[in-house]
Amino acid sequence: MPKILLKAHGAVIKEIKLDKQRLTIGRKPDNDIVLDDQSASGHHVRIIQIQSVFFIEDAGSSNGTFVNGKKVDRKQLVNGDQVAIGEHALLYQEDSKVSVAAPPKPSFDADKTVVMTPELQRELLKAQGGKAAAAAQSKQGIVLKVVAGTTDQKEYKLTGPVCIIGSQDNATVKIAGWFAPKRAALLNRQGSGYAVTMSEEGKKVLVNGQPIQGSMALKEGDLIEVAGVTLQYSMKEE
Repeated sequence: MPKILLKAHGAVIKEIKLDKQRLTIGRKPDNDIVLDDQSASGHHVRIIQIQSVFFIEDAGSSNGTFVNGKKVDRKQLVNGDQVAIGEHALLYQEDSKVSVAAPPKPSFDADKTVVMTPELQRELLKAQGGKAAAAAQSKQGIVLKVVAGTTDQKEYKLTGPVCIIGSQDNATVKIAGWFAPKRAALLNRQGSGYAVTMSEEGKKVLVNGQPIQGSMALKEGDLIEVAGVTLQYSMKEE
């Protein structure tokens, strides 16, 4: 039976068997999996089963859902997929090959499962003939160089699906000072790079001197300004 391994800061904290057609994940207590994570929305994502195939769907979250570093609205899960939700990760594992032997079943009640749209039917039929190959890992290293402001290091290597800029203990870029915000901004993995996202504290974030609204994908040489700190974003071949 397929399962999800719930991870926090790289360590597995829970194993969940996918033995129901619909599984909800988020910060609110009415979810099947409750995340103690301010980066996660109240209802962040859901995992749905259509016959023997599982899909993950974003539930309109604020910070988005990322599968293998790529932001998605909906995706068929294959063995080894890693889903990033805030500071947590979900590792999808299955013990047998996924196959589809019959056409999709009729639509389910939208309040309990997923509505079978034509687009979802096409995705489901693509599962015939085996699973898609896992995405290749990026060989680029990404660093943030401190240009101005007070931090605990002069340069940071980014590796995780979500990196925090702020004063809290597990921040990737730790800002010093009595009034430094716990979460000034977040960096979310997107493909081979990152996007900078405003935190729920609503701190102003500038990229190259211009304020962002919500989230913005970063490119080589971009300057990020937040909470009195200026960081330069750079990609390096490893």
